[in-house]
Amino acid sequence: MTQLNAATFSAFALTTIVLYVLGFFTFIPPWAVFITWACFFHMNGGANRNQAFITTISHMALGATAAWISAIVLLNNPFDSEWGQQLWGPVCIGTIIATLTRMGTIALFSVTPAIIYGYASIFAFATTAGLFATEHLLSVSFNNALLAILFSTVVGASAGYINAALVAALVGHESTKASKMESVVSE
Repeated sequence: MTQLNAATFSAFALTTIVLYVLGFFTFIPPWAVFITWACFFHMNGGANRNQAFITTISHMALGATAAWISAIVLLNNPFDSEWGQQLWGPVCIGTIIATLTRMGTIALFSVTPAIIYGYASIFAFATTAGLFATEHLLSVSFNNALLAILFSTVVGASAGYINAALVAALVGHESTKASKMESVVSE
């Protein structure tokens, strides 16, 4: 099977399976799983599954943790003035994003967009689900954006890993058959 056909088939099959299974686990945000799955391939998961699995999780976890801390800081704004209220969020988030961008110079966190995927996922979860409140952010439940997104990150990276392995198996299986055919023809 060609690389494109293998990727197309595995994308269809695995997406169908993952969405079906996630239907039983409504506490896992499917969009976060798919963002991580895409990030896995952004991290070269098609060529190096093991490395991409680790780097996807580490980058997204760094971003998610930074966003979770940002959310707690935002909810504890020390300024009473209107101007202080309006600037607190943008300055806090800008500072964290600048710090995360600077961390891209460290080899362990060299793919800044992957970090930002994790960062954005926290705020997408917390604000979409209406869970942007200290009691939810500090809870030990899947109402806590950090726990929900970290869990989704592991699920998404695992789906990416399985996807890459399936593509490799489908392409490798075909090439093995072709090699056998070539040896039969040459005899």
